[in-house]
Amino acid sequence: MATAPGKPRHARQRMLDAVAEAAAASHVDEAAECLAPLFADIDWLFALATHWIAPMRGDPAALPTQSAVRSSGSILSMTLAAQPPVRLALGLIEGAAERGDDGERIVGQPHISFSGARGLYRLLSPTPVEAMLGKHDGDRLHTRAISLLPGQWLSLDERHETLRIEPQDRPVLMLHGRIDRRPAPPIRRLALDDGRPLGTVQGDDGFARAGMLMSVLRAAGTREAIPVLIGMLDRPSGRERWTVMRELLALDAIAAWPYLARMAAHDPDEGVRHAAQAVLARHGSIGEAA
Repeated sequence: MATAPGKPRHARQRMLDAVAEAAAASHVDEAAECLAPLFADIDWLFALATHWIAPMRGDPAALPTQSAVRSSGSILSMTLAAQPPVRLALGLIEGAAERGDDGERIVGQPHISFSGARGLYRLLSPTPVEAMLGKHDGDRLHTRAISLLPGQWLSLDERHETLRIEPQDRPVLMLHGRIDRRPAPPIRRLALDDGRPLGTVQGDDGFARAGMLMSVLRAAGTREAIPVLIGMLDRPSGRERWTVMRELLALDAIAAWPYLARMAAHDPDEGVRHAAQAVLARHGSIGEAA
């Protein structure tokens, strides 16, 4: 049902209710269905925008309170509502005039990323936008050029689907919904030309924040991090468990040694077992000290 432009309170509540319902969903597909009405009918967004702009008519410095960040140079993102594992945001890819590069930009190795999340996208700009839809099928990468039309919206399983929009002459405004999976799969980057893997990074925001704090404690030389790190050795992802073990070894190798030996013998991930066994073989004298 459309939201009357003059009712920003109802529009905001509609948005918050949808995000809360999505956050409480038992499956990412169900969560995506909860967010879908916000993408099919965006009168609620126009009502909120009208409400946010009104104070600026009298005071240009009266900006909305929503958090906005810049990423990847030419991309701005403003969070509208967030309740883990769900985030709803506006994304702006700046045009040539805003970038100040006269249409020229420095481009690194072309790649395409798969976040592992469930993503919803709606084009808010009034003109069509050229984009690329990528699909990863086993060891093969398939890409095709698409034209996003004003009002068109997509729902993607970003474990093997992704949308790539390059900065263009005109600004590109998108409504973006993201539903993270639990546990979060690694974010994969593939070369755009031949699909070869370029690397993976950990996609679990909670683990990333915890790991950052542990690194700070290790840098400070404090032993307070040891029991916390030991408690994190049962993380569901083998990559995460090995990251924790590296931090623990760097902080106190003797305290870490019994857990390293257990990991080498019993970890369910073959790669983690081999990595732990390699450390045991190289530094066996530490085990004797323990």
